[in-house]
Amino acid sequence: MSAIPVMPPVLVNISTADCAPFPALLSEDRVLALKHWHSAGLRGTGSISEFLNDWIINANLLKQLCIAETTRELIQQRGAPITAFDVHEPVTPRQVYCTVGNYRSQLVQAALDADDGPHGSRARARRDDTLAAIEARRRDGTPYVCLKGSACISGPYEQLTVGTDMSTLDWEVEVGVVIGRPARNVDVAQALDFIAGYCVVNDITLRDRVFRLDAPKLGTDWLQSKSRRGWLPTGPWLVPTWEIDDPATLHPWLRLNGVLMQDGIASDMIFSIAEQISYLSRQTSLQPGDLICTGTPAGLGSHHGRYLRAGDVVQAGVDGLGSQRVVCTE
Repeated sequence: MSAIPVMPPVLVNISTADCAPFPALLSEDRVLALKHWHSAGLRGTGSISEFLNDWIINANLLKQLCIAETTRELIQQRGAPITAFDVHEPVTPRQVYCTVGNYRSQLVQAALDADDGPHGSRARARRDDTLAAIEARRRDGTPYVCLKGSACISGPYEQLTVGTDMSTLDWEVEVGVVIGRPARNVDVAQALDFIAGYCVVNDITLRDRVFRLDAPKLGTDWLQSKSRRGWLPTGPWLVPTWEIDDPATLHPWLRLNGVLMQDGIASDMIFSIAEQISYLSRQTSLQPGDLICTGTPAGLGSHHGRYLRAGDVVQAGVDGLGSQRVVCTE
């Protein structure tokens, strides 16, 4: 992995062959373990899950560290090159929530691809009907959220196995939102205050397993279609919430073998990040470290007629949050 310049400092979860993963601050191309600031009051510096669990206490101190020029100087002086470490997923959540069908562009594209295609005589009517349905749902509906097993999370530079029975394995680059403190019955206006940070996620999905042919009346099967091991590459790092002025300006993108396949903007979401957090908090209790995958823009493999196969290189990123590189293998 080549060194990647980063400013300002962000959280990474790294390890060596001799130690378990531990949280660190990354600045430019060097890292320094958070345990170096334990005496200054940071808690849970032994693991990323412990650190996020104490986010309420850690956040203010970490913010001061991140904005201090002396912190960058200390990392450059006492830190080590990021290339000396393995980089893991920057969060190990208790729960993973995935918001489905949440970008206007993706829903419109899917509607245009249906029936007689994007250039057929009925395409305009399908587009208009879809836009009308989106606005009706925006006005009267709520987010559609499924659970994805936390065991499927993998690091940002790991391999992805594409089995011979996975001919419709697809990509979905998304803005990942990591919860920083317990949230229940949260108002939309306060929802962003419950975020610890943002990261890149790729919600790998096996399209032909979304609906079970052997049980068509039971609806979607998110276990078979989304939750196998390695089907949520996450990271490379966690950008603290104070570094993102407006999450609606975040720009997710994905390249397959260097070719741009997805290119979106978070303002295209039907339900904003704040609205998703508020909705989830009214259905369940969100806890520190929980991960919300907030939806994907247009440009899925199902649109391009091209799914993942062995040998593919998938680069998924969000401007300002870094990018991941996953190689597909047999």
